[in-house]
Amino acid sequence: RRITKHIIMSAATPSTASKPLKLTSTSQTLPHGHLDYVLDMAFDYYGRRFATASGDRSVRVWDLNADGLWTSSSLGSNGGGGNSNNNTNEWQAHRGPVHSVSWAHPEFGQLLATAGADHAVVIWEEREGGFKTLATPERSADGFLDTNAGNTANTSAGGTGEGASSRWVNKATLSDARRAVTTVEFAPRHLGLRLASGSADGVVRIYEALDTMNLNHWKLEAEVEDNDDYSNEMGGQRISMAGAVDNVSSNENLGVSSLSWCTGRFEPATLVVGLSSGRVSIYRYDDGQRSWLETIRLPGHATANGIPRGVTDVAWAPNVGRSYHLIATCGKDNMLKVHRVKRSRGSKGDAAEGSGSQPSLVYEGTEILDQSQAWRCQWNVTGTVLASSGDGGMVKLWKSDFQGRWKCVSEIVGDTTGVAAATAFNNQ
Repeated sequence: RRITKHIIMSAATPSTASKPLKLTSTSQTLPHGHLDYVLDMAFDYYGRRFATASGDRSVRVWDLNADGLWTSSSLGSNGGGGNSNNNTNEWQAHRGPVHSVSWAHPEFGQLLATAGADHAVVIWEEREGGFKTLATPERSADGFLDTNAGNTANTSAGGTGEGASSRWVNKATLSDARRAVTTVEFAPRHLGLRLASGSADGVVRIYEALDTMNLNHWKLEAEVEDNDDYSNEMGGQRISMAGAVDNVSSNENLGVSSLSWCTGRFEPATLVVGLSSGRVSIYRYDDGQRSWLETIRLPGHATANGIPRGVTDVAWAPNVGRSYHLIATCGKDNMLKVHRVKRSRGSKGDAAEGSGSQPSLVYEGTEILDQSQAWRCQWNVTGTVLASSGDGGMVKLWKSDFQGRWKCVSEIVGDTTGVAAATAFNNQ
């Protein structure tokens, strides 16, 4: 139950540009302090802070200090206790396990969105003021964090006032989901202050802040519900705005397991969604019809005999000057895939439906990178290197060569002592 953070440094000189990329890494093992497993973590825009979400209902924020070490104020500068001057802390975020966490663009302030098993998405804002350290937190009778202050932790650090500099405030609770919310992600900056959440009821909900200066009010802009009746090229899916759902006839309980926004500035709002059924779909907002449409259904993740296994993660690569998009997916079928879709103008068929005025996406192909267990995948900031991780305590880095063939360029092995101990304990 420890987090091992690897900071990767890479360099290539002109004389070795044609040789395999050599990567050096440094690592810091962090005792995360949660009472349960860490279910998700996310870096902020600048990569100098990250937040962890845990099954013990709590969220913890970490900072990168001047010495290049990750610290949390609730654990002290050395990760082991005591007070710290960092603007970070731990607090109870939900009434159940916290499944996902996401940072907003810093233009909108220090904002976090968390998704929990209590059917809610909560928006948190960091404010100036004190907070209560949880180095030795008070626990309720059931063993979880006791937040007597309600939605904020706002007493002075350690009771002395030293290091009291910030607190996280609950600005809004979005409780439209009918089942547990499994994933949440803020939209790219150019789309405004929006977020998308996916839940176990098979619905992706898109919210928008009515006023970026008043984060208490969020509008449910759209609901995109799973529809497995793939009758035509557009998937037979048309989801209207303001929460109205059209032409949906799903008879299966297919939860949303992951989602990712397209970050291209010249693209309309676009999402890739992974489902527990193993399906991977791309949804795009159509200005002409004022609705979200399923534009492409990518090769999913299922076993050879057709039994659905589920998608564990999806990641849309940042696009820096490419004429095509890359989307990475991994699933319980032990496959890591990279899908390629190309940006093109709308066809005549699209124009007949009123969407010929905006670019469309065309599926080009899929490459299987790995056939070992992968639970998470993530791109670097330029969309040129893909990282994947699984239960083996190893992070693999993948890079495409000049011929478009993907190869594993580095393998980073973390400290799996705690994992092995936990596995042995569970097997007793």
